[in-house]
Amino acid sequence: MSKPADSVPALRRAVRVLDMVKAESRPPLAADIARQLELPRSTVHGLLAVMVELGLLEKTATQGHRLGTRLLDWVGGVTEKRDLVTEFYQTLDSFSDLNAFTVTLTLLEGMEVVYVACRNSATVLGASFRVGMRLPAIFTATGNAMLAEMDDTSFREWLTLHPPSTWPEPLTPNGIRSVTTLVREIADIRQRGYAVDDEQVHDGLWCFGAGVKDYSGRMVAGVGISLPQSELSRYDVAELGRRATALAQAVSARLGYRLPTGDAESPR
Repeated sequence: MSKPADSVPALRRAVRVLDMVKAESRPPLAADIARQLELPRSTVHGLLAVMVELGLLEKTATQGHRLGTRLLDWVGGVTEKRDLVTEFYQTLDSFSDLNAFTVTLTLLEGMEVVYVACRNSATVLGASFRVGMRLPAIFTATGNAMLAEMDDTSFREWLTLHPPSTWPEPLTPNGIRSVTTLVREIADIRQRGYAVDDEQVHDGLWCFGAGVKDYSGRMVAGVGISLPQSELSRYDVAELGRRATALAQAVSARLGYRLPTGDAESPR
Protein backbone atom coordinates (compact mmCIF):
# COMPACT_ATOMS: atom_id res chain seq x y z
CA MET A 1 0.00 0.00 0.00
CA SER A 2 1.39 3.44 -0.95
CA LYS A 3 2.11 5.96 1.77
CA PRO A 4 -0.34 8.88 2.26
CA ALA A 5 2.50 11.30 1.47
CA ASP A 6 2.70 9.85 -2.06
CA SER A 7 -1.02 10.07 -2.77
CA VAL A 8 -0.85 13.55 -4.36
CA PRO A 9 2.49 13.73 -6.21
CA ALA A 10 1.36 16.58 -8.47
CA LEU A 11 0.68 18.79 -5.46
CA ARG A 12 4.06 17.97 -3.95
CA ARG A 13 5.75 18.82 -7.25
CA ALA A 14 3.87 22.11 -7.44
CA VAL A 15 5.12 23.09 -3.97
CA ARG A 16 8.68 22.19 -4.98
CA VAL A 17 8.31 24.38 -8.07
CA LEU A 18 7.03 27.31 -6.00
CA ASP A 19 9.90 26.92 -3.54
CA MET A 20 12.42 26.89 -6.36
CA VAL A 21 10.94 29.87 -8.19
CA LYS A 22 10.96 31.85 -4.96
CA ALA A 23 14.59 30.98 -4.27
CA GLU A 24 15.92 31.87 -7.74
CA SER A 25 17.37 35.34 -8.36
CA ARG A 26 16.07 35.26 -11.98
CA PRO A 27 12.79 33.76 -13.26
CA PRO A 28 13.72 30.18 -14.22
CA LEU A 29 12.80 28.62 -17.55
CA ALA A 30 10.88 25.37 -17.76
CA ALA A 31 14.13 23.60 -18.70
CA ASP A 32 15.83 25.00 -15.60
CA ILE A 33 13.03 23.74 -13.36
CA ALA A 34 13.05 20.29 -14.95
CA ARG A 35 16.83 20.01 -14.57
CA GLN A 36 17.07 21.24 -10.97
CA LEU A 37 14.09 19.23 -9.74
CA GLU A 38 15.06 16.20 -11.83
CA LEU A 39 11.63 15.90 -13.40
CA PRO A 40 10.64 14.95 -16.97
CA ARG A 41 10.31 18.01 -19.21
CA SER A 42 6.83 16.95 -20.33
CA THR A 43 5.71 16.73 -16.71
CA VAL A 44 7.14 20.16 -15.90
CA HIS A 45 5.59 21.83 -18.97
CA GLY A 46 2.15 20.46 -18.09
CA LEU A 47 2.50 21.44 -14.43
CA LEU A 48 3.68 24.96 -15.25
CA ALA A 49 0.83 25.50 -17.70
CA VAL A 50 -1.75 24.66 -15.05
CA MET A 51 0.00 26.76 -12.39
CA VAL A 52 0.07 29.77 -14.73
CA GLU A 53 -3.60 29.22 -15.58
CA LEU A 54 -4.48 29.20 -11.85
CA GLY A 55 -2.45 32.33 -11.11
CA LEU A 56 0.11 30.52 -8.95
CA LEU A 57 2.86 31.46 -11.42
CA GLU A 58 3.29 34.15 -14.04
CA LYS A 59 5.29 33.91 -17.27
CA THR A 60 7.77 36.69 -17.97
CA ALA A 61 8.69 38.16 -21.35
CA THR A 62 11.79 35.94 -21.39
CA GLN A 63 9.63 32.82 -20.84
CA GLY A 64 10.82 32.54 -17.26
CA HIS A 65 8.48 32.01 -14.31
CA ARG A 66 7.79 34.12 -11.20
CA LEU A 67 5.32 33.79 -8.35
CA GLY A 68 1.74 34.69 -9.30
CA THR A 69 -0.55 37.27 -7.77
CA ARG A 70 -2.98 34.65 -6.49
CA LEU A 71 -0.44 33.78 -3.82
CA LEU A 72 -0.65 37.38 -2.60
CA ASP A 73 -4.38 36.92 -2.03
CA TRP A 74 -3.68 33.87 0.14
CA VAL A 75 -0.91 35.59 2.05
CA GLY A 76 -3.16 38.60 2.60
CA GLY A 77 -5.88 36.40 4.05
CA VAL A 78 -3.51 34.70 6.47
CA THR A 79 -1.88 37.99 7.45
CA GLU A 80 -5.24 39.63 7.98
CA LYS A 81 -6.36 36.91 10.41
CA ARG A 82 -3.02 36.94 12.18
CA ASP A 83 -3.12 40.74 12.54
CA LEU A 84 -6.71 40.58 13.77
CA VAL A 85 -5.83 38.19 16.58
CA THR A 86 -2.78 40.27 17.54
CA GLU A 87 -4.79 43.48 17.65
CA PHE A 88 -7.51 41.76 19.68
CA TYR A 89 -5.11 40.66 22.40
CA GLN A 90 -3.27 43.98 22.46
CA THR A 91 -6.55 45.87 22.73
CA LEU A 92 -7.80 43.56 25.46
CA ASP A 93 -4.77 44.40 27.60
CA SER A 94 -6.12 47.95 28.01
CA PHE A 95 -9.59 46.81 29.11
CA SER A 96 -9.04 46.02 32.78
CA ASP A 97 -12.80 46.17 33.36
CA LEU A 98 -13.08 42.90 31.39
CA ASN A 99 -10.69 40.88 33.55
CA ALA A 100 -13.58 39.14 35.31
CA PHE A 101 -15.05 37.84 32.05
CA THR A 102 -14.16 35.26 29.45
CA VAL A 103 -13.52 37.23 26.27
CA THR A 104 -13.55 35.69 22.79
CA LEU A 105 -12.95 36.62 19.15
CA THR A 106 -14.79 34.75 16.40
CA LEU A 107 -15.09 34.70 12.62
CA LEU A 108 -18.28 33.93 10.71
CA GLU A 109 -17.85 30.97 8.37
CA GLY A 110 -21.10 29.99 6.72
CA MET A 111 -23.54 28.78 9.35
CA GLU A 112 -20.92 28.70 12.11
CA VAL A 113 -18.65 30.91 14.11
CA VAL A 114 -15.08 29.74 14.64
CA TYR A 115 -13.18 30.89 17.71
CA VAL A 116 -9.78 32.34 16.77
CA ALA A 117 -8.81 33.92 20.11
CA CYS A 118 -9.89 33.46 23.70
CA ARG A 119 -8.99 34.66 27.18
CA ASN A 120 -10.73 32.59 29.81
CA SER A 121 -11.54 34.06 33.20
CA ALA A 122 -11.03 32.35 36.53
CA THR A 123 -14.81 32.18 36.95
CA VAL A 124 -16.35 28.78 36.29
CA LEU A 125 -18.72 29.16 33.33
CA GLY A 126 -20.03 25.63 32.98
CA ALA A 127 -18.71 25.67 29.41
CA SER A 128 -15.17 26.06 28.10
CA PHE A 129 -14.08 28.14 25.11
CA ARG A 130 -10.99 27.28 23.07
CA VAL A 131 -9.35 28.40 19.84
CA GLY A 132 -10.64 26.36 16.90
CA MET A 133 -14.02 25.62 18.49
CA ARG A 134 -17.07 26.02 16.25
CA LEU A 135 -20.67 26.75 17.21
CA PRO A 136 -23.86 27.49 15.25
CA ALA A 137 -23.82 31.24 14.60
CA ILE A 138 -27.52 31.80 15.32
CA PHE A 139 -27.12 30.66 18.94
CA THR A 140 -24.11 32.84 19.74
CA ALA A 141 -23.89 36.53 20.62
CA THR A 142 -20.91 37.07 18.32
CA GLY A 143 -22.58 35.25 15.44
CA ASN A 144 -25.77 37.26 15.67
CA ALA A 145 -23.76 40.47 16.13
CA MET A 146 -22.00 39.77 12.83
CA LEU A 147 -25.26 38.90 11.09
CA ALA A 148 -26.71 42.19 12.34
CA GLU A 149 -23.78 44.07 10.78
CA MET A 150 -24.83 42.82 7.33
CA ASP A 151 -27.02 45.03 5.17
CA ASP A 152 -30.50 43.72 4.40
CA THR A 153 -29.50 42.31 1.00
CA SER A 154 -26.51 40.42 2.40
CA PHE A 155 -28.59 39.09 5.28
CA ARG A 156 -31.28 37.83 2.90
CA GLU A 157 -28.59 36.13 0.83
CA TRP A 158 -27.23 34.49 3.97
CA LEU A 159 -30.72 33.20 4.81
CA THR A 160 -31.08 31.85 1.28
CA LEU A 161 -27.80 29.97 1.60
CA HIS A 162 -28.71 28.72 5.09
CA PRO A 163 -32.47 28.04 5.19
CA PRO A 164 -34.11 26.77 8.41
CA SER A 165 -34.11 23.22 7.03
CA THR A 166 -30.31 23.24 7.42
CA TRP A 167 -30.24 24.73 10.92
CA PRO A 168 -29.00 22.51 13.75
CA GLU A 169 -31.15 21.56 16.68
CA PRO A 170 -31.03 24.18 19.47
CA LEU A 171 -28.39 23.52 22.10
CA THR A 172 -30.75 24.65 24.90
CA PRO A 173 -34.48 25.42 25.17
CA ASN A 174 -33.64 29.11 24.53
CA GLY A 175 -32.10 28.51 21.08
CA ILE A 176 -33.49 30.33 18.04
CA ARG A 177 -35.72 28.04 16.01
CA SER A 178 -37.30 30.15 13.25
CA VAL A 179 -36.53 32.86 10.71
CA THR A 180 -39.14 35.07 12.35
CA THR A 181 -37.35 34.88 15.69
CA LEU A 182 -33.95 35.44 14.09
CA VAL A 183 -35.14 38.46 12.10
CA ARG A 184 -36.65 39.96 15.25
CA GLU A 185 -33.40 39.33 17.13
CA ILE A 186 -31.35 40.98 14.38
CA ALA A 187 -33.62 44.04 14.50
CA ASP A 188 -33.18 44.27 18.28
CA ILE A 189 -29.39 44.02 17.97
CA ARG A 190 -29.29 46.81 15.40
CA GLN A 191 -31.37 49.01 17.66
CA ARG A 192 -29.43 48.52 20.89
CA GLY A 193 -25.98 48.04 19.32
CA TYR A 194 -25.02 44.65 20.78
CA ALA A 195 -26.16 41.01 20.81
CA VAL A 196 -27.12 38.82 23.75
CA ASP A 197 -26.80 35.05 24.11
CA ASP A 198 -29.21 34.39 26.97
CA GLU A 199 -28.29 30.75 27.66
CA GLN A 200 -28.62 29.67 24.02
CA VAL A 201 -25.21 27.96 23.90
CA HIS A 202 -25.19 26.53 27.41
CA ASP A 203 -27.59 26.56 30.34
CA GLY A 204 -26.48 29.16 32.88
CA LEU A 205 -24.14 30.98 30.46
CA TRP A 206 -24.70 34.51 29.12
CA CYS A 207 -22.66 36.29 26.46
CA PHE A 208 -22.72 39.83 25.06
CA GLY A 209 -21.32 40.38 21.57
CA ALA A 210 -20.53 43.11 19.06
CA GLY A 211 -19.13 43.22 15.53
CA VAL A 212 -15.61 44.26 14.52
CA LYS A 213 -14.96 46.19 11.29
CA ASP A 214 -11.77 46.69 9.30
CA TYR A 215 -10.43 49.90 7.73
CA SER A 216 -12.93 49.63 4.84
CA GLY A 217 -15.94 49.29 7.13
CA ARG A 218 -16.34 45.59 6.32
CA MET A 219 -17.46 43.34 9.17
CA VAL A 220 -14.61 40.90 9.83
CA ALA A 221 -15.18 39.41 13.30
CA GLY A 222 -17.15 39.47 16.51
CA VAL A 223 -16.06 39.91 20.11
CA GLY A 224 -17.92 38.45 23.06
CA ILE A 225 -17.77 38.71 26.83
CA SER A 226 -19.20 35.78 28.78
CA LEU A 227 -20.21 35.24 32.38
CA PRO A 228 -22.30 32.75 34.35
CA GLN A 229 -25.96 33.57 34.92
CA SER A 230 -25.29 33.43 38.65
CA GLU A 231 -23.06 36.54 38.29
CA LEU A 232 -25.46 38.48 36.09
CA SER A 233 -27.24 40.24 38.97
CA ARG A 234 -24.00 42.03 39.85
CA TYR A 235 -24.11 44.02 36.60
CA ASP A 236 -26.41 46.21 34.59
CA VAL A 237 -27.23 44.26 31.42
CA ALA A 238 -27.02 47.33 29.19
CA GLU A 239 -23.63 48.16 30.67
CA LEU A 240 -22.33 44.68 29.77
CA GLY A 241 -23.53 45.28 26.23
CA ARG A 242 -21.74 48.62 26.15
CA ARG A 243 -18.52 46.97 27.34
CA ALA A 244 -18.68 44.47 24.49
CA THR A 245 -19.40 47.28 22.03
CA ALA A 246 -16.53 49.40 23.37
CA LEU A 247 -14.11 46.48 22.94
CA ALA A 248 -15.33 45.86 19.39
CA GLN A 249 -14.94 49.54 18.53
CA ALA A 250 -11.43 49.63 19.99
CA VAL A 251 -10.34 46.58 17.97
CA SER A 252 -11.96 48.12 14.87
CA ALA A 253 -10.02 51.34 15.44
CA ARG A 254 -6.75 49.40 15.64
CA LEU A 255 -7.64 47.82 12.28
CA GLY A 256 -8.03 51.30 10.80
CA TYR A 257 -11.81 51.71 10.99
CA ARG A 258 -13.10 55.21 11.60
CA LEU A 259 -16.69 56.01 12.51
CA PRO A 260 -18.53 58.03 9.85
CA THR A 261 -18.74 61.75 10.61
CA GLY A 262 -21.59 62.48 13.00
CA ASP A 263 -21.61 59.02 14.61
CA ALA A 264 -20.65 58.75 18.25
CA GLU A 265 -19.09 55.80 20.01
CA SER A 266 -20.91 54.16 22.83
CA PRO A 267 -19.50 55.34 26.17
CA ARG A 268 -17.26 52.95 28.05
